[in-house]
Parts: sequence; structure tokens; C-alpha cells
Amino acid sequence: MRFAYSPLSIAVLTALSSTVFAEKSDQSEQVKSQASVKFSTIVIKAKTENEVGKTVYNKEDIQQIPNGSKTITELLKVNPNVQFDSNARSGLQQGELNATDISINGSLPYDNKFLINGLSINNNINPGSDAKSNTLNEMMESSQVVTINTNLLCKITLLDSNVGAEFGEFTGGVVSAETCAPQTEIGKIHGSLSYDYTSDHWSDINFPSKEATEEFENSTSESKQPFFTRQGISTTSYGKLAESLGFNAFGSYRRADIPLKTSIAKPDSYEQKRGSNNAGIEFFYTPSDNTVLKIGTQFMESSGDYFLSSTHNSQSSHISDSQSLYINLKNKLNSVELEQQVNYQMQTANRKSATDNISWLKSSTKNWKSSGIQIEGSFGSTQQQEEKLEYSLKALFEPIQTQHTTHTFKMGGGYGHYNAHWERPVTTSIYSSATGNIANLSCYSNTGNKYDACDEGNGQDGQFLKNRTSYLAGKTEVQQDRWHAFLQDQIQWDRYFTATLGFRADYDSLTKNNNVAPRSSFVFKPFANEQLSFTTGWNRYYGLNAFYNELQDQKGLLIIRQTRDNLSADWKEKAYAGSFTYRSQLDTPYADETMFGINAEYANSRIGLKWVNRQNKDQIRRTESVKDPVISTNRFSYTYDNEGKSESNIYTLSVINISPLKLFGTQHLFSLNADYTETQRNFDSYSTAYYTGTPIIYYDGKLINAEDKPSEIFNTPWTTRLGWNIKFDRIPLSINNFINYQGKVDAMKKISKGYSDKNNEQYDMYIPYTTKNTFYWDVRTTYDISLNKGLKAILGLTINNVTNRDNFYLDSGIVYPQIGRQFIADVTFKF
Repeated sequence: MRFAYSPLSIAVLTALSSTVFAEKSDQSEQVKSQASVKFSTIVIKAKTENEVGKTVYNKEDIQQIPNGSKTITELLKVNPNVQFDSNARSGLQQGELNATDISINGSLPYDNKFLINGLSINNNINPGSDAKSNTLNEMMESSQVVTINTNLLCKITLLDSNVGAEFGEFTGGVVSAETCAPQTEIGKIHGSLSYDYTSDHWSDINFPSKEATEEFENSTSESKQPFFTRQGISTTSYGKLAESLGFNAFGSYRRADIPLKTSIAKPDSYEQKRGSNNAGIEFFYTPSDNTVLKIGTQFMESSGDYFLSSTHNSQSSHISDSQSLYINLKNKLNSVELEQQVNYQMQTANRKSATDNISWLKSSTKNWKSSGIQIEGSFGSTQQQEEKLEYSLKALFEPIQTQHTTHTFKMGGGYGHYNAHWERPVTTSIYSSATGNIANLSCYSNTGNKYDACDEGNGQDGQFLKNRTSYLAGKTEVQQDRWHAFLQDQIQWDRYFTATLGFRADYDSLTKNNNVAPRSSFVFKPFANEQLSFTTGWNRYYGLNAFYNELQDQKGLLIIRQTRDNLSADWKEKAYAGSFTYRSQLDTPYADETMFGINAEYANSRIGLKWVNRQNKDQIRRTESVKDPVISTNRFSYTYDNEGKSESNIYTLSVINISPLKLFGTQHLFSLNADYTETQRNFDSYSTAYYTGTPIIYYDGKLINAEDKPSEIFNTPWTTRLGWNIKFDRIPLSINNFINYQGKVDAMKKISKGYSDKNNEQYDMYIPYTTKNTFYWDVRTTYDISLNKGLKAILGLTINNVTNRDNFYLDSGIVYPQIGRQFIADVTFKF
């Protein structure tokens, strides 16, 4: 695909060329002019922290890392303890706006905890949904309810190991993002306005064959998006209205248009849409140096318009949102610092679409396809909601000094009340088995009521349908109360040794489980400074028994099958051996962690080596379907158990230079982050049963237990990441490079009962295959232009896969391309 010019691209190129190639005297004047412009900005530089297991990305990092999607998870691609699935950089769905799922230290995506200003955006109802399009019982969801634009953030903290007792309800890692706090002159308002743009004209895809290219370009499904336009606008505004009162307001509107062909005559094309919107405002009140009050509200929404390519009137709209109000109060008393937070939050997801799906015979009135069955309608509306009210309290005490040690205690607790439900507001039916070519058919009874699924045609080709499967209107609800408490003591012996000992207790009313998780971390500094340190820790993390298994109750019992002998006959229920899921008493999933790290500083370099072992136990997994007459005499049933388990060993190396290297009027910062990861897992998600009827499988030339089969997701064995940031002394140009090289991924193709032993016993067979190594180089370049006093423009260009390398991934034995060279242009005005 060729690079197409647009008004934005012309403006960017013109500005860059006219400025970069200006005469030297003009450059000097520009530098002088720029030096005279001073901006009162938000405080964005956090204190540099060198804690093993904790990484902080400040505002400058967020702006510099190549991140074309503007999502938190893509930004975390630079971290060696974060893994992406093999399709994360797929070239087939570049119009999507939702954040990509990630794994932290071998966890599954829904095992992580995502926080925005202290509020969770985790999807606790169906985070492992594998629905990629319209389905009857499931909506398209992921581990995060909504996606936030990183332009609005000032700080992102990743906790991947040695996580303190303050944090709970996760077995993977914690990602905490914060918006900005203003530190400006009184009475002055500052802010920014940003716009970014890309499209299929600005993106290359390298297909493995000509046939694959043609199939992609003629796509009728959102799983392959040959044409798209993706753009967004974001704004921030902040300032101090008085000495003790400040505010921060922010908003973002992102949109993608995805035109696709259909398999019907009219319309022969349809434009799907995606949206991601964020908005919020915060007020900061500081009546004294000892008191800070923050009150905020935020609204986040992700949306999409979809259709079924071969179905008439199949449009549906999907909306997920999070609405919240929060109050944070910090008080510094004589010997203790208190922090309290109250959150009210409502997370909803809705799908709106046609109620019934009908398969007609081709007739004079049902003729949108050239031949075959004529289908219309969709799968009906569904909705789900979680409502939360939470309170938390933390207290940090002044250090207590003894002769050789210093104790710093931190303690806290919290309570939360949660209501969740899943609902189908109106019964939806799937009609089949049409009887057609009926002359003079009337679709109305003697009383004037219209019969279901009936069409009179042109008077000679009327028809009606005899069978239907109905998904009944219904609602399942669940309520939960949770509380937690923690205590932590950080003990420092002189300057050589630090031990952090603590525990966290959690309780939830659904499982009635009381869980106590010990936390410990030990740091030894033989030279009493940062020159060399050894860190180790033993920790347990309990996850969250969320609502995904509770709200499955009785879903399958809301399905009935009916038939009628003729048009005027009553519908009669017929036997249906469907399946449903019911709850069982479950333990809380947990992870035991052992870690060891070595950090050193030498010759302007910071070097880190780390090993993390995670053993995930009691993981929730859906069992194989069985017929239990106690539950139902004619339907198969699923339940959940705690038989899921996994183990991961992650070895990481990090090297960065502490101060920039200065060379010929430029400054260079380098970073190297590499990992080697081994993960074994006996399931892929809570929603899928791993065993397939043969607990023994044939794999790699031998029979093994099914649970010993290598995991197929988040299983990249090794990755090397290189960062190289360049700044110029005489021109306001910044070039930020990110180079990624990762190893071959083991995958496999399943053949059901494809192997028989000498006794003719049949086993599922898995054929292993391996991808090739993947390499890509992403770069982000920005150029600052001073427009006048108090106003400047920043022109930005992000290029993914600069070398246009052919990278592929495998899914179910089929080769698909990753993104080729892609351009994303942006412009920001700061005032």
C-alpha cells in the first residue's frame, strides 16, 4: 500500500523541512527565542526510584516511547517482565482502538490489576471472553472495561514482583496510572491540544502469498480490515485558581472508520466504527501544608458498530463505559501520614441489535443474496453492569529509631460493596426450517395478530419457519462484600541491610474465604550505597474471585427449542440437550513468588539482573461437560474447579546509562532490556476446558499428560529490547528508537483423536510447529516550534517497523502477517 499525502502530512513535512534546513543564523535566533519562552507546566518528573520489581514511567517517558495506539499496554512493550500474545501486532485489525491484553510474569491478562487514579478498570464479569464478533450469550470484552489515552497521563507505575502488602486482588502484576496535578502560577491556565492520524494508506502489510493478499482486500469481516482511518484528539487544561485551589481537566476523543464489503446485494458495503472517549476533571484543595484534598470524576467509554456480512439488517452497537467519582484526602499529623479514598464507580457494557435472526428461503421479497438461504436480523440485546462503593485507609508512621535499626510501619485497610448483573432484556429467537412457495399465504390470525417468522411474499411465494431456538429474557445477579487489611514494617540496619516484612488479609462474602498473604523483601548493600545491591523476596498474591463464574449460573437454562406443525399451530417445546454452567464452591486463586535480583552501578551505567519464579495454584478453570442428573436430566453441565495451575521462570537483564552520553552536540540515552521466559500452564483461560476427552495426548512423538502440553498463549521464549533516545543541543529535535528482537514461538495444530496406539486407543494429536524470529524497529521523532510567547507546537511522527520487515504469526496452523511499515503523524499545541 502506498503512502498517501493528507493535509496533516503536508503540514508536518513543510514545517519540518522549513525549520530543519533554515540557515544557521535563523537557528541561533530560534534557540534564543525559544529560550525566552517559559511554560508553567504540571509537575511531571517523579523522583528516580531504583526498586527491584517497580518501574515508573514519567510524563517524558510517556511522550517519548513509540506508542501509535496511545494505550498503556503498548507503552509497556519496553518492559522485560511484560509479554504480549503473538497476534498483538497483527496487521489484520489495525482499525481497532482497544488496549491489547498483556501477561506479567507468566500470568493471564485478567490476573493483572489496572488502576486509574486509584480506581480499577478491570472487567470482573467476563474478562476472558473469546467472543470476537456477535454471539448469542457473550459480548466482545477483554480484561479492561475501557481504554485510556496515554496523552492524559503523567505517571504510570508497573509493579511486577516484590509487591508490597498494600496491593491485593491480583496474581500477575499491578499497573497504576495517574493523571496530573497542577503546580502553576496563580490565575494562569495552561494546557495542551493534540491530534493524531493514520490510515491504511499509511500502512504496509506483507502477506505470505498473493492469494492471502486478495482474500484480505476482499474481506467482509472485522477480523480482516483492509481499509481503515484512525484518528484522535485530546486536550488537557490545568491551573491554580487560588493559592489553595487548583484543577486539572482532560478529555480525549478517538475514532476509527472501517469500511468493509458485504456478501449481500444491498448494501454491498458497510462502515464499521470504533470509538474510545475519556473525560474527567479534578479539583485540588490544599488549605495547609499538612492537608491535601482531591475530588475528581471521570468518564471513559469504548464503543463499536458491527454487522454480519451475509445477513440483512444485522447491525449492532456495543458500548462499554466506566463512570466514577472519587475523593482522596491526605493529612500529615504529628507522627503519621494518613491517606483516605472513597470511590463510587459504575461499569456497564451494552449490546443493542435486532431481536430475532431468521433464515428465509429466497423469494421475491427475501432476495438480498443471489442464491441460497437469505438471513436477516441479529442476536438481540444484552447488558451487564458492576456497581462499586469502596473505602480505603492507609497510615504511614514516622520512623522509630533504635541503636542500629530504623522501623517504618505502614498499615491500612478497606471495604468494598459490589453489585453485578447480566441481563437479556428481551427474548431473542433463531428461526430455521422454512416452508416456502405458499400461494395466498396470510400472516395474520383471525383475531388480527401477526404470526412469528412469516412472510407473504408477492402472493405466490409466501413462507414461514417451523423451528426456533429461543434465548429467553432473564437476569442473573450477584452481590459481594470485600474487606482487606495489611501491615508492613520496613526495617533498616544502618545503611547496609533493609528488610520489608508484612502481610495482607482479604475476605469476600461470596466464597467466604479468609486469605492471608505474607509479603517479604530483603535488600543487602555491601558498600552502603547504590554501587551494588542484592534483593530477594518471598511473596504470596491472592487473586480476585470475580463474577465471571457466578454470573454464568442458569444462563444455559434460559435456552429452549420449539417447533410448530403449521403456521397457526402453537409452538411446542422439544427436547434440547444443551449445556449450561453452574457455580461450585471455589478457593481463591493464588500465586507464590520467589525472586532474586542483583543491581549495580558502574561507569554511568545501571545494571540489573533478576529471576522471578511464579507458581500459580488453585486457578479457576471450566471443567469438561458431563451429564449430572442431580442438576439436569437432559442437559450437559459445566462447572468450575481449582485445578488450573501454571509455573513461570523469568530471567531478565536490564542495562541503562544514568546520564546522557554527549557527542557532537547530541545527547544519547541507551537501554537494553532482555528476558528469557519459561511458562507451563494446563489451561488457557477460565472459560475453556483444557481436557478435550483425551487426558492423554500424542505430542512431539510421544504420549504425555494433556496438562503437560506447552502453553500456546503468551509463550515467547526470549526477547531483546533496545532503546536509543537522541536529543540535539542546538535544535529542538528528539529521536526515540525502540528495537525489538524476539525468539521463535512454539505453536501447535490439533487433530482430534488423530493418533491410535497398538490397542487402537485414540488420542488427540498435536503437531508442533515453530515460527521464525521476529524483528521490528519503531521510532518516534518530535520537533518543537515556538510560535509566540506562551505557545508552542510539537510535531510528531511515529513509524512502526521502520525496515518493513516481514513478520508473521501463526494461529491454528494458519500464517498471518504482522504490521509492516506504518506511519502515525501527530501535532500538539501547548499553551
